[in-house]
Amino acid sequence: MILDMIGSTEPSRLAGRTWRITTAIRVFAIALCLGRTLSSQGAADIAIPIVALALVATLASLVEALCADRMQRGIPIGEALLVSAVVALNPSPDDSILLYLAVPPLVAGVRHGWLSATNAFLMSAAALVLMGGLSTTPLDVDRLQSAAFWLVMGLGIGVLAGVQTRNIRDLEQHQAPYVATHQLMSQLHDLASRGEVGLDSIKLSTELAGRLREGTGAADVAVYGHAWGQPLVQLAGHGDTTSLASHALGANHDHKADVLVIGLRGAGHQLGSVVLRNPDGWSGRSRDVAQEVADEFALRLDTAVLFDEVRRLATSEERKRIAREMHDGVAQELVALGYIVDEIASVSDEPGTVALADELRQEISRVVAEIRYSILDLRHHVTDHRLSGALADYVHQVTQDMDLRVNLVLDESGPALPPRTESELLRVAQEAIGNVRKHARADNLWITLVSDGTKLLLEVEDDGIGNAKPRNRHWGLQSMRERAAGIEASLEVAPREGGGTLVRLSSPPCTPSADAYKEDV
Repeated sequence: MILDMIGSTEPSRLAGRTWRITTAIRVFAIALCLGRTLSSQGAADIAIPIVALALVATLASLVEALCADRMQRGIPIGEALLVSAVVALNPSPDDSILLYLAVPPLVAGVRHGWLSATNAFLMSAAALVLMGGLSTTPLDVDRLQSAAFWLVMGLGIGVLAGVQTRNIRDLEQHQAPYVATHQLMSQLHDLASRGEVGLDSIKLSTELAGRLREGTGAADVAVYGHAWGQPLVQLAGHGDTTSLASHALGANHDHKADVLVIGLRGAGHQLGSVVLRNPDGWSGRSRDVAQEVADEFALRLDTAVLFDEVRRLATSEERKRIAREMHDGVAQELVALGYIVDEIASVSDEPGTVALADELRQEISRVVAEIRYSILDLRHHVTDHRLSGALADYVHQVTQDMDLRVNLVLDESGPALPPRTESELLRVAQEAIGNVRKHARADNLWITLVSDGTKLLLEVEDDGIGNAKPRNRHWGLQSMRERAAGIEASLEVAPREGGGTLVRLSSPPCTPSADAYKEDV
């Protein structure tokens, strides 16, 4: 029961729970001594030793609760010495209090391990023999045997408890990070489910930039983050932010009167900074307002950025798992089905059967190719904050076997984008390029990516048959719109001038053209 109680505790509360257990052991032992004493004939003679043991137990429990950790191991030794003195100097022949000799080794084992239990046992035995020899009424053989029994009993249980609790402590130490993570994720889940806290870093950053503009009158605002091992990224911005990144990095030592830099302090580390430009300069009041707003958002934004990173890692692992399942499952089964169709075509003498088998084989090959493209989509991701490189590599892999001319325009001259924004942009581009590959029958594909600090633009154009309207039970366009909305951008799907289709994602959001397809999928 004692070990189960210890094992069920959280690591941070183990010391407090162990103290309650050892205190309960002392109280139980005192009560047992008192009960045996009251049932004996010489209760009056043993009252003073019982009171003395109760005082020793109380003192030991209080010192354990208040003493520093480095001094805890000496408490059972001191308790063993005092208990042995009370027992040895007791003139009464009643041995009711001898059972308390088992308490110091037992408490030492539970609290500190088998070695402390052994030390408490040795201290009790030595003190008992020494003080018994100095007492006016030396311990007789029967009392020595009874005392030895309780000492050995305490040592045995203490050593066993010490070994078991050590194993439990090692296990709890190993599980502690997972316990803390589970608690944190449970709290975040509860808060997010109740709608009491926003965990979207992009929306929070955009809200922070808006609040700063409203409260200070700043013309240009940029929110930068460089926490959790990431380089400097612009989480949100308004106006011309091309020159503000140098202030966030501290590279611009020429302090300008119209630029204000405010640090964002997260939970124990520097999350990032906010850079504001006001052509009219900064008064003391406007500086105070900016600092107050930044402080209000800092911890929330830090939590959201961390949550985004956890979500990104989890999403990446899940995409890889799905890709493996597709490759090892349905793809292999389709390949095997293709072999069966080939076998049917080779043994059949019926021209109709052979022709049907050939058509079926072509369809299986097409489906297998689509599955491989889907696996490529799932596994492809942005590395080292190089969206343009990931996009160019993806386009090369997808179009290398197609008769399609590709024109790439990639401009990432602005600050690095947040990882989530880069990932969503890549997924939108993959969907748009996949639609061109499967449906457009185009000769040319134009892909434009611009991220220069003032705007974010992704365009995918083709000169195919067009008519990229939403269709029932097809979710591609809706998926692209949801991804765009998630990064505070707008998505426009419209006919391209000269034929074909234009897919445009832009931030800040722009007004769609009159020809844009607005139907929901």
